[in-house]
Amino acid sequence: MFMKKFRYLIFLLVPLVALDFCTPSTAAKDKKDVANIKTPGSLPGSKNVAVLELFTSQGCSSCPPADRLLGTYASKENVIVLSFHVDYWDRLGWKDPFSSKEYTKRQYNYASALHADVYTPQLVVNGQTEMIGSDANKISNAINKIVEQQPEATLMVKEVKVENGKALVNFDASGKIKNATLNVALVEKKTTTDIKAGENGGVTLTNYNVVINFQTINKVDNGNNMATIDMPSSPDLQNMSVVLFLQDKKSNKISAATQAAF
Repeated sequence: MFMKKFRYLIFLLVPLVALDFCTPSTAAKDKKDVANIKTPGSLPGSKNVAVLELFTSQGCSSCPPADRLLGTYASKENVIVLSFHVDYWDRLGWKDPFSSKEYTKRQYNYASALHADVYTPQLVVNGQTEMIGSDANKISNAINKIVEQQPEATLMVKEVKVENGKALVNFDASGKIKNATLNVALVEKKTTTDIKAGENGGVTLTNYNVVINFQTINKVDNGNNMATIDMPSSPDLQNMSVVLFLQDKKSNKISAATQAAF
């Protein structure tokens, strides 16, 4: 299993991109695939929730094993997965239809805060630790530690509906939320893409909980709240869900999360 690194060097405000291929990692190879994905509803908050943010790309040949591994967690209780597709692989033959410069920026912000390199597939767990996205043992250990902890806050979705091209999410928040932002992610639960070019040319790839829209709300109140996020023009609501998670403004620690279907 390989991971791929990109480093950005800045000289006189002009970016120069250097591609560095890593030596084989010690990540365990995951041989499982996911046939059926069930989206969990609003989590009750009685246990802590592990949020797995995978930074990946359809243009990276090292990413499919991590994508498959992420899919095995998509229906697990007290685990929420998010697939953020970065855009810096798009110039190498295949433009990932789910990629976004905003997701690349989010990865770089994490790398800076965690004093880590930027590479794919990179997984960030609850905003606090990063690891190779195909390292099954390390990911499992990180999840187990988080779900054993007591939650600092809770989120409970009361209603999700679509009006005038927007998803309206009515939810309750409680607990330690004073210094937290609310992240809202609109996701496609399962997507399949025939890759025509690039490192994965000729391969059919499946991705899980792919983020197709993302926004951050700077203030959340104890009690009832409403969040909105733009929907795609022709949404397949049966294949979509919305993820909410609270994240500390300074430490990036995720204190509560929930996912709900339409």
